[in-house]
Amino acid sequence: MRSVGQVAFSGLSGASDLCAALSIAGQKAGVKQSVAFWGTEAIIEARENRCRDAGVETAVYSKKQGLVDREGARALAGWAESLGDVDAFILHYPAALPAVLKAAKRLPKRPGIFALEHHPNSLKRPHEWLLSVMLLWMGDGVAYNTETYRSDVAKKLGPLFSLRRNRTRVITNGIELDRYRVPPAPKAEGQFVVGMSGRMMPVKDYQTLIQAFRLFLDENPGLDARLELAGDGPMRGELEFLATEQGLAEKITFLGLLPFGEMVPRMRSWDVFVLSTHGETQPLALMEAMACGLPCLATAAPGVVDIMTEGENGMLFEVGDKTRLSLLLKTLAHEKQTRERLAEAALQFAGSRFSSSMMWNNFHDFIDEYQK
Repeated sequence: MRSVGQVAFSGLSGASDLCAALSIAGQKAGVKQSVAFWGTEAIIEARENRCRDAGVETAVYSKKQGLVDREGARALAGWAESLGDVDAFILHYPAALPAVLKAAKRLPKRPGIFALEHHPNSLKRPHEWLLSVMLLWMGDGVAYNTETYRSDVAKKLGPLFSLRRNRTRVITNGIELDRYRVPPAPKAEGQFVVGMSGRMMPVKDYQTLIQAFRLFLDENPGLDARLELAGDGPMRGELEFLATEQGLAEKITFLGLLPFGEMVPRMRSWDVFVLSTHGETQPLALMEAMACGLPCLATAAPGVVDIMTEGENGMLFEVGDKTRLSLLLKTLAHEKQTRERLAEAALQFAGSRFSSSMMWNNFHDFIDEYQK
């Protein structure tokens, strides 16, 4: 295999970060990579620059809101066709399938079209389920990042999935682990800092964390504790209001979107990472926290339970259970030995499971099977 083209969403998206990591790993492995970022949001320049610095060719195309954007699709198809003798495409954005398929049919040698499904099944709307079917039947292979995710798709689609199951694989997401091995940012001595990162949207349920932090402070009045929330999104204003309403305006810092070079040292300074999500495919924020060597608390939700085992490499609480979360925060605040044990287990788990080079090797093998 000599060259691969990948397509990802242009804006804020964990799937697009994973696309960048996968393309960089492929480039390092000697397979030429080209990535098109396509979407309704502005390009994340740091992500594009990271790809370019690694030798990955990049292109950016805008997409209009809505299901149909003929102009944007033509531009994307033109990019795909320009790659010439590309061996395969990997789609991280299912909406790109019709444009890439159209271009692939025009090429002298039909490249394989593969996809990695990222979008949580619980959030898929009818047209997104249609795209899932199209990926199975019009593409050449679909990867799912956990067996749980693939099984849920199988249950939903029935024979539409079972008849194409042999064209599916489970491929765990990967990140560039060495980027998380940096010194922590300085913080006040003796301060206990809790953190969470991610897009501020309903499914992430930052509200439960804020309310749990209020309970935690009430139960531990003498503790110098802070909550730091990194990220942005449509719910930020509502969350800032909730923090004020809970009397936490001086105890919660909304960090916004930090450049990666600032975000990782900040994360590494946290004493505990929390993910209060309602469900994920395979949560990038949790993977990053584990790669930073943080003790993690997370909901026993789809995606989370595939990479976290209660009491071994983290602690779990039920979705929306602010009381349980506050008690877990209390435990970790007062039990340094437990924090250190969970942190070390998380770091070891990340090192053995989350390598982007391992993810690339698995995708390479998947594509090779098609080409044979």
